[in-house]
Amino acid sequence: MKSNLIQIVISFICLLANSASAQRAWTLKECLDTALIKNISINQSYLSSQIARINLIQARAAQLPNLYLNDSHSLNAGFSLDPYTNQYTSQNISSNNLSLNSSVNLFNGHVLLYTIKQNKLLYEAGLLDIDKLKVDVTLNILAAYMQVLMDYAAIAIANQQVIVSDTLVGQTRKFLQFGKVAELSLLQIQSQLASDKLLQLNAENQLQLDKLTLLQLMETPVDNLFEIKKLETEDSVLVMPPSSAQIYEVAVSFMPQIKSASLRIDASKASIKVAQCLGIPSLVLSGGLKTGYSSIRSNYTTDTSYQSTTIGYVRGDPTQPVTGEVPTYNSNKQVQSLGSQLKNNFGEFISLTLSVPIFNRYVARNNISIAKINVRYAAFNEQQLKNDLRKSVEMVYTNQIIAGKKMMAVKEQLDLERRTYADMEKKYSFGAVDATSFLIEKNNFDKASMSFIQAKYDYALKTKMVDFYLNKPLNY
Repeated sequence: MKSNLIQIVISFICLLANSASAQRAWTLKECLDTALIKNISINQSYLSSQIARINLIQARAAQLPNLYLNDSHSLNAGFSLDPYTNQYTSQNISSNNLSLNSSVNLFNGHVLLYTIKQNKLLYEAGLLDIDKLKVDVTLNILAAYMQVLMDYAAIAIANQQVIVSDTLVGQTRKFLQFGKVAELSLLQIQSQLASDKLLQLNAENQLQLDKLTLLQLMETPVDNLFEIKKLETEDSVLVMPPSSAQIYEVAVSFMPQIKSASLRIDASKASIKVAQCLGIPSLVLSGGLKTGYSSIRSNYTTDTSYQSTTIGYVRGDPTQPVTGEVPTYNSNKQVQSLGSQLKNNFGEFISLTLSVPIFNRYVARNNISIAKINVRYAAFNEQQLKNDLRKSVEMVYTNQIIAGKKMMAVKEQLDLERRTYADMEKKYSFGAVDATSFLIEKNNFDKASMSFIQAKYDYALKTKMVDFYLNKPLNY
């Protein structure tokens, strides 16, 4: 029983902890960090950069000598050639060849050096491509975050409109009781309250949709408790940014896609050098150790013995034999042992190979042509990226100017509507104007308030976009 109680308490504490964690307000930095960590394209680019890094390591390692240990075992039956006695035999042969070989490029026209340079540039360009993806994610998260902030402000205004309309309903009921207004006025105010509640609901629904967009950009499952830190934007003051040309000069100096394109041009130029080196003589130093074994390799030993034997007769008389020492030869065959064969068959070799390309079927020439085309292609790609960046800067600059002018115009309209609405509200409370005239003015004021919120946050977003291209930090 006590154990179950402890488990219940622990579970309750964990539930409270998870609830508190889920209800925390996310800052822009936290949203951005989460998106950068979870973004699939960025993670795939990280893997691609690791492949490029391995290629660079391999290109550097190609300068080192190689070393191979080779061992082969053969079984021959029937008529065959003994690899060590170099004699034909019909016996079954078991043989083994063991060698240790190494070679190193002494000179190959600097192919390896230019290949290393090319892979290094491609690796660095790949890292910058990751930064470009981060830039895209950052701008998308910023726009989505600002949209949610605007939704919070829009809901606040919608809530205030509902409160005002609800108060007016109560006030109009009193007017109706005292005969100051007709029943139609109460119906009109109640209809306005219903409209304001619908706008409130629409604002809340839009907030949920924009939260969904932000969470999806963060690669995070939908969470109904997700909230961002509710920060009010400052009352925006119209500030003229630098010219689009000045913004572009700053942006082109640090944007990663421009640096990546420049590195790829250099890498393509290095590939020209690699192709040109294919027509240059190369010099390779090789060496090795070798030994082997044959199952039929044998040692032959010959023993000589002398025996006294009749070698003739005196004058052909058998009774007068002539004797002498006659040699007898005895041959012994003994298969050589494995150790002795490996020792006796041991050999060394060293070679210096010079290769002069006289005609390689136009491979070098065609590779050079292709490499030059790739350089031009990379240059066009860099120019295209610069053009795209310039267009983006011009669009952001123009959008900020337009958004600023719109914000100031809406603000002026709002100030006038606020004064007019205050005057109409006072007159309505004294019965000086009818409900229709008052509601028209209230709707105009409500629309102006909502328009100002939209214009204010739109200008704030456009300003942040300009600040981004000016390499200023995003503070939210």
